[in-house]
Amino acid sequence: MTSRKRQKRGQKHDRQSVPDVVGSWGFLLSLAFLILTIWPLLHLFLMNEIKEAQYRVDAIRNNITRIQQSIIEIDSEIARLSRADRIKYIAVHQLGMVDSQPTVDVIEVE
Repeated sequence: MTSRKRQKRGQKHDRQSVPDVVGSWGFLLSLAFLILTIWPLLHLFLMNEIKEAQYRVDAIRNNITRIQQSIIEIDSEIARLSRADRIKYIAVHQLGMVDSQPTVDVIEVE
């Protein structure tokens, strides 16, 4: 009779450990499934964020290049408009100004 009790105890112990093993395997399998599905999605999300950041950086670099080109053009325009001969021409012909340097008249007395 003692051997039957031992067998029943062993069977009860075996019955309890099967759900424990299945439960732990189920947990591990579900964890592996989550890792295998979330990892590629996370990778795609991060790659998308990186591409968007690169696009923004390229757009900013293009803006910087355009602004630098505009600065060069404006400096050239300033140099052209600041020429002394151009200023004198506009002053005399368009504004009717006269030469501000006094002239010396020479009078000869005999």
